[in-house]
Amino acid sequence: MVTRRRLEKRYAEEAARARLPREGEPLPRVALRAERHGRHPWIYRRMLREPEEAFEPGRLVEAVARDGRFVGRGFYNPRSEIALRLLTDDPRVFPGEAWFSARVAEAVRLRHDVLRLPDRTDAYRVVHAEGDGLSGLVVDRFGDMLVAELFSAGMHRHWPWIASALDAAFPGLQIVVRADWRVEKQEGVKMAGPEPPAASQRLVVREGPAKFEVDLRRGHKTGFFLDQRDNRARMAELCRGEDLFDGFCYTGGFAVHAALAGAASVLAVDLDEDAVEVAQRNRDLNGLGASVSFRHGNVFDVLRDAKASGRRFSRMVLDPAKLARSRGEVGRALVAYKDMNRLGMQCLKPGGVLLACSCSGLVQEGDFLEALRFAASEARAELQVLHVAGAAPDHPWTARFPEGRYLKAVFARVVPRA
Repeated sequence: MVTRRRLEKRYAEEAARARLPREGEPLPRVALRAERHGRHPWIYRRMLREPEEAFEPGRLVEAVARDGRFVGRGFYNPRSEIALRLLTDDPRVFPGEAWFSARVAEAVRLRHDVLRLPDRTDAYRVVHAEGDGLSGLVVDRFGDMLVAELFSAGMHRHWPWIASALDAAFPGLQIVVRADWRVEKQEGVKMAGPEPPAASQRLVVREGPAKFEVDLRRGHKTGFFLDQRDNRARMAELCRGEDLFDGFCYTGGFAVHAALAGAASVLAVDLDEDAVEVAQRNRDLNGLGASVSFRHGNVFDVLRDAKASGRRFSRMVLDPAKLARSRGEVGRALVAYKDMNRLGMQCLKPGGVLLACSCSGLVQEGDFLEALRFAASEARAELQVLHVAGAAPDHPWTARFPEGRYLKAVFARVVPRA
């Protein structure tokens, strides 16, 4: 069994070779090329001078301005485009083991004492990177398992501090450490931990009235899209007695909640065959019958067939995966959002409700709404916006890091043009 103790031992061995800094000891310095404006926690490589000494990826450093003034302390990685991730800009604060423990404890207090999430679910985000002041670290809880996803070499290098903080907050829980291969390539470091044991690769979690299987081995990101929790509940309220089309359904989150709320029928589609298999098991897990259908296929193709055959739905969810991973892909992503939502609107009954989503952080909310406006125009419809939502509150964002507000979820009624 892969226990926290074994994982901590592995990461502690790596950290021992790296020698983590002691509280208050002088840190190596990196200098900015130009004046820094604002308090954004990311500083790109082009904004920094070449250090006088070579640093291993993930070193804790002190950043200074050209004139030597203190800027902040954080993780430096000369291999990454985001070369410096600031953890603090307070000269009195040393982001060491005690600081990490306090940050994690504060993040847990938000979820437990303020949001009271354990009263409603045993699946929630514990740490949300910059939103909790821990740039490069995401931690989700799934029942008796914690899944950490690392986005920076610094979080990997200082893993013993993180593991100790998580152990204090969640004694006895197992942990899995994940990292996307694209992030590892960018950071120049292998960060993912070993795969979870077979007995722990599939978990069942509860979310309100629903139960879901989470596949830790094959699942996307940490295994389940927790950011849509509140949007699933809101959409379910609108689905009683209605016919729902759930496009890009993944493991059936929206579909299952809608069916439990009394939807007359549900057709859910995804191109990921593994995800559709899990969705079918989730249907059975919740005792749902033949009124809920999961199909492996291309959402565009299924909607085109529905349009051609005259089949119409009264409710629709279109929640595709990230379409823009770089700024150069934003224009193409907006065209794709327009096209898919136009097709969706053409398959809605008059007065039907559409939930159109974008999880691409580089796509601005205003631009996404404009794409929906163009989609409605081409569908010869009017879009009556009911609500514009984002991620669930266990995914907080701060004003100095607006990229943290990545999810756009637009609830809109589609009515024929007058």
